[in-house]
Amino acid sequence: MSLERFVHDLHFATEKVRPPDLEVNWDDAPLPYKLYSGLPAVSLPAEVALSLAEEKVEGEPSLAQLGSLLYYMYGLAKVSQTVFPQEAAEEGLFPVQSYRRAIPSGGALYPNEVYLYGKLSYMAQGVYHYDVAHHRLVLLREGDFDAYVSQSLGQRCALHHCFGALFVSAYFWKNAFKYDLFSYRLQGLDTGVLLGQWLALAEGCGIETGVHYLFLDRAINHLLGLSGNEESVYAIMPLAAKRQEAWPLPAAPGLSAGAKSRGETTAEQLLRQLEPVTHRYHIGSQRQKDYPLLRKMNEAAMYESTASFGTPRAAAEQPVADGAKKRHVLPDSLPQRYDFAEFCRRRTSPELDFVWRKIAQEQLSALLQEAFGAFRYRHDLGGTDSGLPALCVGIHQVDGIENGAYRYEPDSHSLLARRYGDQRLELQAGMTLDNVNLFQVPLCFHVAGERNQLRDRWGDRGYRILQMQAGIAVHRLLLGAFSCGLGGHPLLGYDVAKSDGIYGLADEQKTCLIQLPVGSYRPRVRLEGSLHG
Repeated sequence: MSLERFVHDLHFATEKVRPPDLEVNWDDAPLPYKLYSGLPAVSLPAEVALSLAEEKVEGEPSLAQLGSLLYYMYGLAKVSQTVFPQEAAEEGLFPVQSYRRAIPSGGALYPNEVYLYGKLSYMAQGVYHYDVAHHRLVLLREGDFDAYVSQSLGQRCALHHCFGALFVSAYFWKNAFKYDLFSYRLQGLDTGVLLGQWLALAEGCGIETGVHYLFLDRAINHLLGLSGNEESVYAIMPLAAKRQEAWPLPAAPGLSAGAKSRGETTAEQLLRQLEPVTHRYHIGSQRQKDYPLLRKMNEAAMYESTASFGTPRAAAEQPVADGAKKRHVLPDSLPQRYDFAEFCRRRTSPELDFVWRKIAQEQLSALLQEAFGAFRYRHDLGGTDSGLPALCVGIHQVDGIENGAYRYEPDSHSLLARRYGDQRLELQAGMTLDNVNLFQVPLCFHVAGERNQLRDRWGDRGYRILQMQAGIAVHRLLLGAFSCGLGGHPLLGYDVAKSDGIYGLADEQKTCLIQLPVGSYRPRVRLEGSLHG
């Protein structure tokens, strides 16, 4: 199968990348976290902050602040036990226990790992792995790697002004064992949700950060001691205090003038600067299946030279054909106040737990304003917004808004009608699983992106970039829903062609990337306990 066909099937023909007769070996399932052994570690305080409302980082985070930030970013937050199937007789019931984190993940499998390059006064400078099982940082490589990482980023970040950087990787087997080749799509989305979580945390705590999608993959994997075949870094997030200028050229795509004057840097050049390291670690499975197509796709997405970071060709904006449809201007709303720690503790993904309740136009306005904040973050893809996802929404019985399918226009804070009428029947008919009753929700969001998966600008790397951007948007939608007292459930089991047709996206060369019903819900019956200190 060609990589272009693989990317097409990941979105439009998912049955071809995850066989319906796939047998999952749950007895040999991987752990939801990676465990290193035989390495020095820095224990993080078990007592984490119960509120982040007053947590502000000055200069560098304290050890307690660092522990709280990593915990709320990706730590084990709660243990949950649910009985399935809930409608069966007592003898047919069986309990399902899982360890949950503050963010959603496809199948609650959490394929990502988090690494920290730390330059903090209370710990040795170097590269660490966040061991979520023991809430500690495991030292993988000690040393000053400012120049190495900066060169890997094409000199687009002054890392010497930062107190560290986060590396977010995807460990392929952690969800490939269940989802087969479809896991490649999930890994990008899950990574994006995790990036969105950190962006929101950093914003609230006064940390300057951003997302680097473009870097020399083999060089960064080499720094962390990753093979690249089973685990690879997807994104890098430098960390600095607000008063510092770590990004001298925040809006400039491509190489900076200084980097160009020094010539391009290749991954091979950087590999020769550092000795390889090999670490012992445990992932749980005794037998890991090889997925050659996943490896081939990951290798094709890698950049070998900073010359690949050059200014992309700007995509031509497709005009939105509104025809006789009208634009509904939403009322301004005040920023929603909430404690981010409370969001992390209370967030849930309702399925059949949605209950019908109308919402006010002001709630929708506040939700959309919060959600579009997902796109206002520093990244290295250039100043144009043409490649960013769009927000579409199916609306039913929202006060003051006619039922229909709309596209959100952030510049005017308005909804552009694409089709009037109740869209729930068509959307429900497009569901591949009956795990959500869309007739119980007033809002059904779709994050839409470019149909060519950004391949014209970033090659094979474009697909995972688009999925990560969609994941960031999903996170912000969930945050906006929470701020309005609502819940949301991300879904990939839907008919893409139906959803695209409802919004008329094919004419704009766009497509729906993920579906997110939002509404009121009742608590699910489950035994649940917090794992914070």
